Amino acid sequence: MKYIYTLLVCLFLPILSWSQDYSSNWEGLFSYYNIVDVHTSGNRVFAAAKNSVFSYNVASKELNKYSTINGISGENISAIHYSTNYNLLVVGYETGLINVYNYRTGKALQVIDITEKQTVSPNKRRINDFFEIENQLFISTNYGISVYSLSNLEFGDTYFIGDTGSQLEVRQLIINNNTIYAATQGGSVRYASLDNPNLIDFSQWQQTSGAENIKNIIEFNDKIYAVSNANAIAELQNNSLSFVTQFNGNVTNLAVTSTTLLVTYKYKVEAYNNQFNRTLNINSFEFSPNFSSAVLINNQIFIGDQSLGLIYTSINTPNAFNYVSPQGPLLNNAFNMETIPNELWITFGEYSSLLNPYPLNSRGVSHLINDEWINLSVEHLQHARSIVEVTIDPTDHKHVFLSSFIDGLVELQDHQVINFYRESNSNLESFDPGSGDLRIDGTTFDSNNDLWIANSKSDGGLAKLKNNSTTIQVYDISNIISNPPATLGLTKIVGNNSGNLFIGSSEDGVVGFETSTQTFAKVSGGEADGNLPENYIKTLALDNNNQLWIGTVRGLRVLFNPNSMFTDNNVAAQEIIILDEDGVAQELLANVSITDIEVDGNNNKWIATESGAFYLSANGQETIYQFTTANSPIPSNNVNDIEVDDSSGEVYIGTEKGIVVFKGSATASQETFDKVRAFPNPVRPNYSGMVTIDGLMENANVKITDIEGNLVYEEVSQGGSIQWDTRAFGKYKVASGVYMVLITSDDQLQTKVTKIMVIR
Repeated sequence: MKYIYTLLVCLFLPILSWSQDYSSNWEGLFSYYNIVDVHTSGNRVFAAAKNSVFSYNVASKELNKYSTINGISGENISAIHYSTNYNLLVVGYETGLINVYNYRTGKALQVIDITEKQTVSPNKRRINDFFEIENQLFISTNYGISVYSLSNLEFGDTYFIGDTGSQLEVRQLIINNNTIYAATQGGSVRYASLDNPNLIDFSQWQQTSGAENIKNIIEFNDKIYAVSNANAIAELQNNSLSFVTQFNGNVTNLAVTSTTLLVTYKYKVEAYNNQFNRTLNINSFEFSPNFSSAVLINNQIFIGDQSLGLIYTSINTPNAFNYVSPQGPLLNNAFNMETIPNELWITFGEYSSLLNPYPLNSRGVSHLINDEWINLSVEHLQHARSIVEVTIDPTDHKHVFLSSFIDGLVELQDHQVINFYRESNSNLESFDPGSGDLRIDGTTFDSNNDLWIANSKSDGGLAKLKNNSTTIQVYDISNIISNPPATLGLTKIVGNNSGNLFIGSSEDGVVGFETSTQTFAKVSGGEADGNLPENYIKTLALDNNNQLWIGTVRGLRVLFNPNSMFTDNNVAAQEIIILDEDGVAQELLANVSITDIEVDGNNNKWIATESGAFYLSANGQETIYQFTTANSPIPSNNVNDIEVDDSSGEVYIGTEKGIVVFKGSATASQETFDKVRAFPNPVRPNYSGMVTIDGLMENANVKITDIEGNLVYEEVSQGGSIQWDTRAFGKYKVASGVYMVLITSDDQLQTKVTKIMVIR
């Protein structure tokens, strides 16, 4: 009866699907510096970063990246393996998910059998290691061992090898002389014959004597060795572990060649010969190491560091390091971004939902400029912590301000700190005088190029740094927010073309400041007052019609005339009402936490939420796109920020697990028609997407006709571009031929003609 129960528990039904390759419309901007595992095959090194993988060809120096863009999951990776025989890259995750990337087809398989296994609790599904033999892949997990067929991509048996068939954590296994040896936690080495037909019966597994809690097991010099949690290495002889030597440090990984044992520690790497004499000790660095694993190819040692990425050195010159990881941001956790044409700034600081920056982090910032990454360390930024926002000077793009939600305001010029505004040297106010706890979040430039600053938890909650000055002027906000130091704080700040400012708050809704009269006003409260679903405002955006879009922790609102709050005490924000599929009216994004709102060149709205990214029409009535992990390469549904490059239409979507770029088409309006273009052009038979016409002036009239002058499409641009689905007014696809695009400006003073060729 026991045998039958074990069999039923261990069976896996195949649950898999092929992931989509998104590389035609998306790009990944992942960090490749936090290396968790390194694997080698021939002349190639495979390195797993936190949620992406890259390979490096030692001979050709070629780098290849694999991420959500290629169908790889955005979850946290725990182990990787490359099968030379099947040309497959296998990626295992902490959740139990497995990706199998097929190099021949360029497709990734999502294998979710383990993640769906009800008899295995989530904390036991972690993939720890892979071992390949013939056509089978033996998978070490926190519950035991599973077998996966590389020939038909299906699971075989699963072995629960603990006492009485319990789930026992297996860190690693090897197969030697037709015997499986498993390094276990809570026991010693468990072993059984590979040919035993009843391996699913726990009683068929034996246990060695000697050391317990084994984390590594290897075959070296035709012998089997195991390393315990106590970092002692023992040789397996006659089913007993015999002590060999004690390693001096916490071993994180072992790798072997025919003559060398490579031992990785967090702070060093050592090599031993067959007699366990140490032949190499790499322990002197110009950086602070945080090693996870290392491998040896010929005379080169490739080391995975959890901060610096993949580095390598030579046995002959062990203190000369080269850096291999692809360029990318410092980290994947993008908290805030700011973009201008061909540039992107990223911060990684953060605060909780209660605007609490603790525990404090020190992470630096990243700057992408013309496809090159410049990463500024926290030391370079004079140890400014919890940097939460970037603001670029519109008149000088090399002039940038960084908001620290604990230390103040950092001013950069050409990536160098030129000023650091703190409580001790400026009028910015700490919520606890003398503490230096200075919480700066939202900042924005006005038409005079003065910088306005949201100073949380202080009576002087609004401040201004005048252009070409280092003097900060403070405005008392306590007459509109009662006892500001006792509140959670202020969030974002935006300014309109009237010169007025609008500030998000944690407890008082939207606070307005009329600069001409230096008076405050606010919109807050529920239906009977300001009609906000929640007074906690996380983000604000002014669209091309000067309407204020308000993102709260419980939904979306719009102030169609935000200036009216200064003259009318009864101003109320409005919800966006849409019709669902059944024609029933409902509120758009009701009860959804809104983290960011961005307006593109067509006045459409990008909305970042904790449930993915939404792309809405200008009035919010139509959802054009909704991107989640299920239908796009975004690595997490928790979207922190979105930025739109108005020059290219590219959309940067920043999540807690990385940044992806959607190759959008909505560009900013132009002053002339000199840069009008249509793409793709020609439209070939296998193309099913939209044709984009950009370089337009705002409100330009665009007519598309066939060669005989028959009108097939007409639209007025909201920004700098329109899209055409190659159909005649949305009905039938137009035939092959040349189509004329006739463009007229809103005042009818400028015209432009271009052509599109359609090939069916």
